[in-house]
Amino acid sequence: MVSDREFIDAAAKGLRLEARPFKSLAESLEMTEQEVLDKLKDLIEQGKVRRFAASVRHQPMGFAVNAMLMVRTDKEAIEQVGQAGSELAAVSHCYQRPHPDGDACCLYMMVHGQDDDPLQKTVAAIRDIPGVREVEVCRSLAELKKTSLSGVSTEVSSEK
Repeated sequence: MVSDREFIDAAAKGLRLEARPFKSLAESLEMTEQEVLDKLKDLIEQGKVRRFAASVRHQPMGFAVNAMLMVRTDKEAIEQVGQAGSELAAVSHCYQRPHPDGDACCLYMMVHGQDDDPLQKTVAAIRDIPGVREVEVCRSLAELKKTSLSGVSTEVSSEK
């Protein structure tokens, strides 16, 4: 019997682009395709997996401009600002995190665009959201690592 963790780790490595993508996963886990589909459905229903979807690498798709926006807001407006920012097409991620200076009323929004225009329009739209005090733009210069979440462990490797 495959544990939830083993299943999620194997599935997070991705599926092959082939006619029956779940077949290879099933074989690697010594399961049938139907068992894989049932397990995935169960994990989604239990809330252990939010969704199972393709992960698109934005650079090969022509999205060359990326920036993390640090959006300061007031405590009473943070939910509304986060919701409004999340509805903008160029925003792919939106999280509440403290600012490095300790300000807890800060949202971090990741913005992607094929050129600078979507970034500038998105920053302007965010500045116009009621409750926004300040928007700081931190542009990405290079992607050094990006992986899907898998194999998360609390153990720290001592290898160098």
